[in-house]
Amino acid sequence: MMQTPRELNHLLRQGKLIGLADETGFSVACDPLHDEAVGRLLQLQFDMGHILLPTILVQDAFQVGVYVLKMPEVGHDLVEFARKPLTVIFDAGKNVSQVLLDKYPEIAIRKSLTPDIQHFIGGYGKGLLTLPFEVSMPPKQTQDLIEGGIGQVLNTIKKPEIMRLGLHGQVEFIRR
Repeated sequence: MMQTPRELNHLLRQGKLIGLADETGFSVACDPLHDEAVGRLLQLQFDMGHILLPTILVQDAFQVGVYVLKMPEVGHDLVEFARKPLTVIFDAGKNVSQVLLDKYPEIAIRKSLTPDIQHFIGGYGKGLLTLPFEVSMPPKQTQDLIEGGIGQVLNTIKKPEIMRLGLHGQVEFIRR
């Protein structure tokens, strides 16, 4: 059964994990402030044995400031004007579960480029914490954990570039 965005919002607010598909492939998502959900997401990361970067997925660059403790001047523009998937790692996060901050003091953020996902995030009212698998099909380990889903994986998955942005605008590309 296909859930409506309203039903998916309810699942997220209840601490459930959902599947999400966009231009970068399949991800598992949760509410970034729900400690129990964030714990399950990080446990999934550990169980999978992959080095997956938990990433806040936002609707637009205006949401970036909600999650970054100290925003470098260029940070907003990098996210706003990205035409290809770009994950930016900032020095320190805020407004997320302490469970996440204890393990990852830095915060990774990516703006979705898929209109349906942007609209969904906008309707939810805040970003989503995602575990991006960057594959076209949900891994078997995720099937019993997710309780709903949204989006479709495109024919061509675009792995995001990943860059670290220092407080004074220093840039380090981790993946191009």
